[in-house]
Amino acid sequence: ETFTGNPNYIQTDVERYESVTAEDVLRVYEEYIKGKPAVVMSIVPKGQGDTIAQPDTWDRYERTIPERPTAEGLELREPVDTFDRSVQPPASNEDLSIALPDLYRTELSNGIEVLGALNTETPTTALQIRIKAGQRSEPLDKLGLAELTAGMIGEATERSTNEDLANRLAKLGSEITISAGDEYTTITVRSLTDKLDETLDIAMERLFEPGFKPEDFERLKAQTLQGIEFSKTQPAVTATAVFNQILFGRDNAFAYQSQGLTPTVESITLDDVKAFYEANYSASIASVLAVSDLSETEMTAKLARLSDWAADTTAPTTLNAFPELPTGKLFLVDKPDAAQSEIRIGRRALPYDATGDFYRSGIMNFVLGGAFNSRINLNLREDKGYSYGAFSFFDGEEDYGFFRAQAGVRTNTTADSITQFLNEMNGYYEGGITDAELEFTKSAIGQRDARDYETPFQKLRFISNILTYDLPNGFVDEQKDILAGITIDEVNDLARANLDTDEMVIVVVGDKEEILPSISELGFDIVELDADGNPVEE
Repeated sequence: ETFTGNPNYIQTDVERYESVTAEDVLRVYEEYIKGKPAVVMSIVPKGQGDTIAQPDTWDRYERTIPERPTAEGLELREPVDTFDRSVQPPASNEDLSIALPDLYRTELSNGIEVLGALNTETPTTALQIRIKAGQRSEPLDKLGLAELTAGMIGEATERSTNEDLANRLAKLGSEITISAGDEYTTITVRSLTDKLDETLDIAMERLFEPGFKPEDFERLKAQTLQGIEFSKTQPAVTATAVFNQILFGRDNAFAYQSQGLTPTVESITLDDVKAFYEANYSASIASVLAVSDLSETEMTAKLARLSDWAADTTAPTTLNAFPELPTGKLFLVDKPDAAQSEIRIGRRALPYDATGDFYRSGIMNFVLGGAFNSRINLNLREDKGYSYGAFSFFDGEEDYGFFRAQAGVRTNTTADSITQFLNEMNGYYEGGITDAELEFTKSAIGQRDARDYETPFQKLRFISNILTYDLPNGFVDEQKDILAGITIDEVNDLARANLDTDEMVIVVVGDKEEILPSISELGFDIVELDADGNPVEE
């Protein structure tokens, strides 16, 4: 192979590439390829004539492998199967027992609530400090402020550079991440338990002594703006963002992407970040989740350093009225040359309820679009081959929720994919669930949920729901009873209450030139939007 014939190497390091000689190649050959059958390599260094490598003269030696010693008195025991390996084992219908973690509740002297779980399987601690101030606490003209503030908490402090803190964490084998969501800003700590004190020292330094350095702010702001522009190139991100805006309106901050919009982020200043921090990072809206091999008493002692955190009063966030759903319309965002179209179909639905109709609706949806072998996925993926995966789900917060069906499909199948989605939902709405599907649902969900509490972070998610929604410790047992006792009539009533496609909106992000002729035949009023959800002026 010629040295000049590989543009990848030439582009990456021209000088080093041009310096390679035939002797270099032979040295690599001797060290790394030696021992294989002799070959002749034709090597043409840049500016030189052909040079032929000499045949390999090394002879492989004969290996002498000693016999494996055997222990006196031991005999070889051949394994014997007790079942036929040519027959696929049937799915288990056993009711798996769920070992829930032992929980404790306590409170620090300044009112911070602590919910913990004892986990003795590993000598590790995973905990979260949650502050109920996220995207919903942002003003609409400063969208992205909560996430940008959380990012600044993860930068340099008044005493240390970010590099210093990262090096200290690396030596401890610990991890601290800070993020902002719709409702909460969360500081997540993962550590070996015997390194927890040092790790918490770093977490407290980040939380209480943020540096708010101008250079850090400018860098994070620039990265955020670049991230926003990049997200507009991702049809899946755009489809979900536009769908949320249509459902929840432009007067609610959580209807937008957490990173904000280009104009709003551009308007954010370092003083805005400092003001958001001062107004919202308070013990009065903070709580702690902990999963550790430490006892309640030991964990409370570790968290005592949070007791001096001032519990200042913070302004509550409000939920603005939602718009009337523009049903009967198909919202189209043009993505030229897209190989796939992203489809979102859905409506507003129930807020989270661990043992009410929200939970029961999730059971209802399982065979429609919740399981891999659901009706929707078997249709669009397995039967039609339109998509790698199509599914539907219910999602809920404390005061709002939604139902959404979605998939990325081949561009030339966009119109029929929408039709198939609607056919499956209408078929379930009208015909309901079958006996076999209900039996499968009960067995599958019961066994799936049994794996939800295995790792420390799974336990964190579990106890997070308990604290967020004020659930009793035994709510899982109630869910188990609901699942076991739910009937076909109940499931069908839930389908008729939630799956009326006449009450749903449709969002498609794809190549307008390719898909407009076919989706125009579906009978919907087509409304064109840009990637930010704004109407496109003709």
